[in-house]
Amino acid sequence: NHPPLDEELPAFRKIAEGTRTTLDDLDTKIFQARQLLENLLSARQRAESRLEDTKFLLHPMRSMPNELLTEIFHHCIPKTYDIRELDALNPRGAPWLLTRVCHRWRDLAINSPQLW
Repeated sequence: NHPPLDEELPAFRKIAEGTRTTLDDLDTKIFQARQLLENLLSARQRAESRLEDTKFLLHPMRSMPNELLTEIFHHCIPKTYDIRELDALNPRGAPWLLTRVCHRWRDLAINSPQLW
């Protein structure tokens, strides 16, 4: 582990300078790669969100006829006729619960007198 000789110093300085330049170039490329990665991740997140929105719009439940949906609602109502067992004011039970799913379900449930 001897110090470099005087005649070796210029070569080592040249290596050090070249290495500094290489490191600066690599830092620039790393910065650009990180920016590209952030842009790609952001674009992927937007595409994923768009896909979820589209899947929601294409869900078969959205195209189910109102008559069929109303029939399903009727099967949600308890079949007991004992007034002591029915709690028509319970917001956690049908038909109230059906009115809190979405606007369409609310309209259907409210406008179906057989549920009430």
